[in-house]
Amino acid sequence: LNPPGSRLIGLTGGIASGKSSVGKVLQEEGVVVISCDAAAKQVVEQGCPGYEKVVKKFGRKILLPNGEIDRQKLGAVVFSNRENREILNRCIHPEIAKVVRRRLIWEFFKGTQLVVLDIPLLFESCNIRPYMHSVVLVYCTPEQQKQRIMDRNDYTEEAANARINSQWSIDEKRGMADVVIDNTGLFLDTEVATKALVVELKKGIIPIRNILLLIMASIVGFILYNY
Repeated sequence: LNPPGSRLIGLTGGIASGKSSVGKVLQEEGVVVISCDAAAKQVVEQGCPGYEKVVKKFGRKILLPNGEIDRQKLGAVVFSNRENREILNRCIHPEIAKVVRRRLIWEFFKGTQLVVLDIPLLFESCNIRPYMHSVVLVYCTPEQQKQRIMDRNDYTEEAANARINSQWSIDEKRGMADVVIDNTGLFLDTEVATKALVVELKKGIIPIRNILLLIMASIVGFILYNY
């Protein structure tokens, strides 16, 4: 998955840890970010295979009047029941993988040298970790997670806890990451840390032009040597 001169970086975190905000900073710095959250929304749009699978499993009670999936209703069903959550994952994860795989192939085909793959459940359910150069985790405390979810989504404490508990503990994942971006304080500090990370990630990447020149030089050398 990492062609010569390219790097695939994993970006993860806990719910409401600030991962998406860090992803936006990376994009502003010119880094290609492939979001699995965006892919998850895409595959359950009407007419998509993921939509049909989800509606077949959970029924039309999770739909809005216009036929779209009501994410709040679906969330209430799956976050309160582990079996339902696993059923949902089996419905959409293969479809998400297809979307992400196509995008990765396209980016590397274009010669993109640094790609960040934003995966919320990278440690929990992703088998792509061995192919990544490194994994970056955006961290905040569990207490901050809960408060941010309640403020952002107007959830009760019980609903917020259900969503947090559906993932591995962020403290557990912190120990598994190669790089940790601390988002417990001002986001300005997080932004500075993210920009510094971009500089570090780009170090050691050989420009595509240099790789092509090296290949051409090797071919010419081989021809001359065997002439």
